[in-house]
Amino acid sequence: METGSLSAASLPAASRPLQPADADALARTWAEVTRALQTRIRAEPYQTWFKRSALRRVDDERVVFAVQNEFAKDWIRKNYTEPLADTMLEVFGSPRTVEIEVDAELIPSRDPQARPETAAPAAAPQRRNGVQVIQSADVAPGALHSELVLNPKYTFDNFVVGPCNRFAHAAAAGAAEAPGKTYNPFFLHGPVGLGKTHLLQSMCSSILSRNPQARILYLSCESFVNHFIDALEKSDLQRFRDKYRNVDVLVVDDIHLLANKERTQEEFFHTFNTLYQAGKQIVLSSDSPPKDIPTLQDRLVSRFKWGLVVEIEPPCYETRMAILKRKSRDKGREFPDDVARLLAERIESNIRELEGAVTRVLAHASLIGAPISVETAREALREVFVARRGEPTMEEIIASVSQRYAIRPSELQGRRRTNAIAHARQVAMFLARRLTNHSLEDIGGYFGGRDHSTVLHAIDKIDGLAKSDPQCGDTVAELLAQLRQRTT
Repeated sequence: METGSLSAASLPAASRPLQPADADALARTWAEVTRALQTRIRAEPYQTWFKRSALRRVDDERVVFAVQNEFAKDWIRKNYTEPLADTMLEVFGSPRTVEIEVDAELIPSRDPQARPETAAPAAAPQRRNGVQVIQSADVAPGALHSELVLNPKYTFDNFVVGPCNRFAHAAAAGAAEAPGKTYNPFFLHGPVGLGKTHLLQSMCSSILSRNPQARILYLSCESFVNHFIDALEKSDLQRFRDKYRNVDVLVVDDIHLLANKERTQEEFFHTFNTLYQAGKQIVLSSDSPPKDIPTLQDRLVSRFKWGLVVEIEPPCYETRMAILKRKSRDKGREFPDDVARLLAERIESNIRELEGAVTRVLAHASLIGAPISVETAREALREVFVARRGEPTMEEIIASVSQRYAIRPSELQGRRRTNAIAHARQVAMFLARRLTNHSLEDIGGYFGGRDHSTVLHAIDKIDGLAKSDPQCGDTVAELLAQLRQRTT
């Protein structure tokens, strides 16, 4: 967990230090701090940068709070030093140092004395510029929609942040804080099932939480194409243009479907120009970056790159672990660490498959009345555990190295750094790089969350030892042969 410091110029001597375990007291204190902070900064930046935060520790000298990502920490350090210092002075009455920690799995503090929120009663649909406005307990007031409706679970708070998606998450939150100003257009791309739709809907919900009357049109590119064709057939282009150009935010999913549609690209070009020149936010998603969308007009490629183009990558091992734990916890039965590790290793492609695996394991365990265990997971997901020909699993590599060096797998994957354990761990990293297609970052995730430079150092060291030390060379060669034999 990384920490950044902000000097609070002058603040007063507080009372008895609060212990981290005193969760309710910490939550009450942080609620008091954030209420005072809201008198010093506008509602929009507060919602973006401080709503998803939690107090970790406080004593007579320091106040330590956590945010969800490095981007938020850096932004707060650069822009809110003075309001934080004044707030701490007001609340505690003595000078303190304010420190910020990064916790990707942060669950924001809730004031224990706060009253629970009650859902607003459903209201009848209204029309604005010919587009239906959804007003219900599930969809925030003001959301314009076509065929797509906001999922209340798709918020920034519910998005599992990891190395593969941290920048995309932070950039989306930044764009939602100041629509039409910070990153416009905002172009998000990546393969299916990685969370693009979650981030797009999170942006819509975030914008609506600040401005319930914001006019947001959120739809698929296919809908845009179909509406345009329908307008052409009915000679009703003016109504079509009124609908798409009189909004505050236009969100189009799967914009790559504009490929090979020359007339529709022409219309979208003019829609884009109208909204951009009016300072309205444009948000686009695609399975590929603008330059790789076939037959997309150069002028559209150029405009899509005017703002911020962000790639969301497949989840690394650590992120997959966090997703499995979060999804199973949300469903009422959190996976034990050994089950989460097993599935995180075997299911690598996308988040949807991870969610499906959680559902199947929980359903299978419930039907047979069994606890959530490695055996239950293997039974529920038999096809996932079919041996992959030609490539050993990380589980097999760790088991082989652990057996060879007579240490427990948990020690190999832990943080201990005794010479014997560190050497065995380096051998395992070397074997993983030689025998699998895992990235350096992914391999590091299997061994206590180590970064890619640590893995690269281990690979280079074992490669050198295998050539200079006959005993090490023989051991590595035997392990390689043993693991290859299992998959042939």
